[in-house]
Amino acid sequence: MRLRPNPVEALVTLPRLTDADERRASWRQAVAALGRAHRVDGPPPLDGINVGELVAAARIALDRGLADDLDFIAANSRAVALYELSAALPPGAERREFGRRAFAHLYGGTASTFAAVAHRMALGNARPLDTPTLRARVSLVTDLSIGASVNSDPLAFALVARRELFHRWVNLPSTGALPARRLAARLLERAAREAVTRSQQGDPFPKQLLRGPLVRPVFERLLADREPLVWRHAAVARGLLALVEPEVREEVEDALDPELSPTEWRRAAVSLVACLSGDPTQTLKQCRALLQGPIVTADPGLVATMVWGLPCVIEAEPDAAEELLDWLTATLRLDVAEASVELLRDTSNLEFGARAEEIVRGVLDEKMRSSDPVTGYIAHRALNDLAQDVDAEGGLLQSERRALVAFETKGARIAHELALEAVARAASAMDRIVRLAPSGEVVAETFPPLLTLDVGALERSRLSDLLLLGRRPGETDATVPELDQLYDRLGRWLLEGEQKNEPLEEDRASIVGTQRRLRTLLHLVDLDTAARDQLEEVASRVRNRVRDTLRLLIQQVKTCPPSLHRITCATLARCFDAAVREGVADPSDLFLVLTRELGDHQSVAAIAEASTSEDVVGPANAWATFLNRSGGGRVHSLSEAQFQSALEGREARQAELARAVVELARAASASGSYRGEALRQVVLRIGRSLESIAAARGLSEIVDAAGGNNAIADLELAIDALRRLSAAASERLLDQSGSNNQISIIADVPPLSSLIERAVTAGIPANKAQLMMATTELSAELPSALAEAVSVVLARVGELPVAPPSDVYTIPLQKRREALPDWLMPRRTIGGFYVVRALGAGGVSSVFVARRVEERHANKAEVFALKVPEYDPNTARSISEQEFLQLFREEAGALLALPSHPNLARFVTFDLAARPKPILVMELIRGFSLDRMIRSRSLTTERALGYLDGILAGLSAMHAAGVGHLDLKPGNVILRDGHEPVLVDFGLSGRQLRPGCGTLEYCAPEILGVVPPGATPTPQAADMYAFACTAYEILTAITLFEGDDEMALASAHVNHDGWPEHIAELGQVSQLTQLMTILAACLRRDPRHRPSAQETRDALSSLTPSLSRLPWPLAAPAAAATA
Repeated sequence: MRLRPNPVEALVTLPRLTDADERRASWRQAVAALGRAHRVDGPPPLDGINVGELVAAARIALDRGLADDLDFIAANSRAVALYELSAALPPGAERREFGRRAFAHLYGGTASTFAAVAHRMALGNARPLDTPTLRARVSLVTDLSIGASVNSDPLAFALVARRELFHRWVNLPSTGALPARRLAARLLERAAREAVTRSQQGDPFPKQLLRGPLVRPVFERLLADREPLVWRHAAVARGLLALVEPEVREEVEDALDPELSPTEWRRAAVSLVACLSGDPTQTLKQCRALLQGPIVTADPGLVATMVWGLPCVIEAEPDAAEELLDWLTATLRLDVAEASVELLRDTSNLEFGARAEEIVRGVLDEKMRSSDPVTGYIAHRALNDLAQDVDAEGGLLQSERRALVAFETKGARIAHELALEAVARAASAMDRIVRLAPSGEVVAETFPPLLTLDVGALERSRLSDLLLLGRRPGETDATVPELDQLYDRLGRWLLEGEQKNEPLEEDRASIVGTQRRLRTLLHLVDLDTAARDQLEEVASRVRNRVRDTLRLLIQQVKTCPPSLHRITCATLARCFDAAVREGVADPSDLFLVLTRELGDHQSVAAIAEASTSEDVVGPANAWATFLNRSGGGRVHSLSEAQFQSALEGREARQAELARAVVELARAASASGSYRGEALRQVVLRIGRSLESIAAARGLSEIVDAAGGNNAIADLELAIDALRRLSAAASERLLDQSGSNNQISIIADVPPLSSLIERAVTAGIPANKAQLMMATTELSAELPSALAEAVSVVLARVGELPVAPPSDVYTIPLQKRREALPDWLMPRRTIGGFYVVRALGAGGVSSVFVARRVEERHANKAEVFALKVPEYDPNTARSISEQEFLQLFREEAGALLALPSHPNLARFVTFDLAARPKPILVMELIRGFSLDRMIRSRSLTTERALGYLDGILAGLSAMHAAGVGHLDLKPGNVILRDGHEPVLVDFGLSGRQLRPGCGTLEYCAPEILGVVPPGATPTPQAADMYAFACTAYEILTAITLFEGDDEMALASAHVNHDGWPEHIAELGQVSQLTQLMTILAACLRRDPRHRPSAQETRDALSSLTPSLSRLPWPLAAPAAAATA
């Protein structure tokens, strides 16, 4: 069969034609064919055309004036033809010229012209559509009057069908601001109409796409949106698809089950009404049955929502739409009358709804005479709107409609001029509002203009989109200064009214006035402004408005009356959404503020329900669930009777609360940010610690004497971290100064971990009264429900024996080990050793429990302490990390000279070539560290002096070998089997001083760079200075040198010569004078004047008999009296 010639091929004949009329005829034939390119029913019209011939034809068309002869064809086809030609041409002058002409039509043409060209662009290079002014046009062509002559359905389907466009135009916006979500929902509605049309023509792909895995989750998200301005379009789309998908029709009918809630009923009712457009007879019967059934009785407001499903029906089945509208208005409800007025004013068919309009007028006339002023205001405004009176209070809306009609019929320039008139009316309405105090007493004056601004400038993006029509091609600025100024003024007025927080009068006018202000504020914070504004000044004002609104509403949610609670929670939820969207706050900060400020399940659940951001919904739902499981109470303080009651029959409850905290951690923050991950890890640590405590059978299982896990200490650290995170978040968002650096002291009692450690060490259960006070202090400043969970689980500690029963039981699989650092590879081997777990500080630890690689699976194999050099911030003050590692390698060999000694950890080996870091392997000493013994307050003076003697014996052995420890402190002294002091952690040990060695609280002046003239610093002398600091701390339980920062600590070390303040104070006590003299000698500034370890040991030994009888900790008489 011979194929018909392609009319476009007439274009390439232009260079060969000599007759002007014939050339014009061929040009017109080709242009007419190109103008049909937006109809995808075959290959692209210029597909296969020789590029050289195409360029020659384009040049002829431009040179001979043919490109100016386009009035013979409709504007939309003309624009499509120009775009198609420019897209097919290669880069060059011809392409630029035809492209310029195409975009001139695109920017200056009518809505119909834009829709046709934009559809073609969406099928090809759609990037230009992302510019603000073209995106505004897409929004406008999908929001034209009901019955408009522009078909935007193919454009909408193209934006939905292409995966990358769907992501940018529907998926991402579905969780964005209100204008973005509304546009996404409208695109789905229009795409559904196109899918139904194609399905009825035998093409099932479009409906399958909309029900497929790509679109369906977003579809359901928009349908579940809490904003009626959004979900109504998704509900209509579902109703349209129900015409061609029986499964969807069944879904709609199932949602009208009387056992469900108004949320499902209203969305299903709108979907049912939309079904009228394809099945009027059966659907009308179902609508009548719905109106006469129990659902409307239970939810009368459903009748008004049914009006929202009629726009698509008016265009397809106007008779059925009119019949249903008559039924709805016959209910004589004011909300139905309002919805009907909105429908009728957006209908281009003036003859539609005559009977319904008459009914509505009667209802509004009657309501205007009502004694309720609010009802009168609403009815009066609706009547003016129905009359389409431009000079009335609602003139802003009429001006917008005139501009929208102008865009449809006359083009963008005229529409923009009319939009400027509309924004002037909006400014005039704002002028009237700001002259009035924003309180319930002036509802009569503020209600009409405020309602007008909300509907005309906030609920819909029409005004903003119309103003963007005035932008020239290439402009990417999305700001609209006129509206930005309006939003600023309105925001200030609304916040001023809410900040006054006047007592609400118990009358409907005041309540409705406040509800209207809050609803307007909700729409204001839900605008997409700061994120798109390129002017930082404008974006900063928007962020400040969001932050001020958040600070205000977080307090009002806690105090507002029940009639305003739901709208206040919804407004706060949208404010949270805006804070995330506009970069005001990290989602973790919002979660922390939510947990700190709101402890009732109802408010948090309402916020989660109203939010549209996954970064807000997930954490809010998690907190609401936790509040529900925990009871949401708060244990501020526990009496003895309450504490005793808490000990009885709580095991199941304790385990449940611990699991609840772990589950809370999973959803506390999913943002992936630094703060979000920190929050999640901190809450998880709290939960895992509580799980360990809830499962423990004895105190020794909570505090591991071998130096491993300490659930109580880890809990204290995690709670302190959570306090600091919460306080910082409140300071950033609520401008509340938190206790970032200090923890409020509630009771003069040792920390809970110290009480437990003392009990385990002494073998005697802890004092329950002290446990009660320590628990109360620990849970202070935590969120209410979390504080109760911690208190309930810790109540178990008071009833546990020191040692667990000896019966065999299964160790829980979830028992947690310390985290390992990031630099350790997953195989956990370094050198010839396998890392079992961290010993001490966890993810940043430098000491690990290790086995030899070949014995890694042998649980009874010997374990070692594996040390890697830790380059910390203090060391960074002096040397680089490369220099630090090099010094470690140079000094590690000195450890070979260490003798075997009971007060020194046995040296095993070192591997300087190990990767990723060199290692030092020592004997693993099992027992408590001296700093833990000090904190647990379980020492005596006699034992303390014995420990000092052992420390000096170990130092003497090291110094005799010419090696200094260089990091002596209580934390590096382990009591073997609880009795014998052993020096550990030789990672900094060596034969010479090095910058950065030691811990700042115990550093000799020469390590800090202060060396007397002529002196040669030695490691041995530096150890003796550190010994004096350590000895004072062991004897008094007080750190000798303290400071607010590193500079203050360094100054404390160099500003004395042996008699710092604390030493001098105790030196005044006659019984302690000789002891303090010995310590002062070790603290001399000149290292040459300090005694050796053996000399110091001998001197202390002579004092031991007389000092052993003194009470521990040693203190001056005045201090002891007040202790």
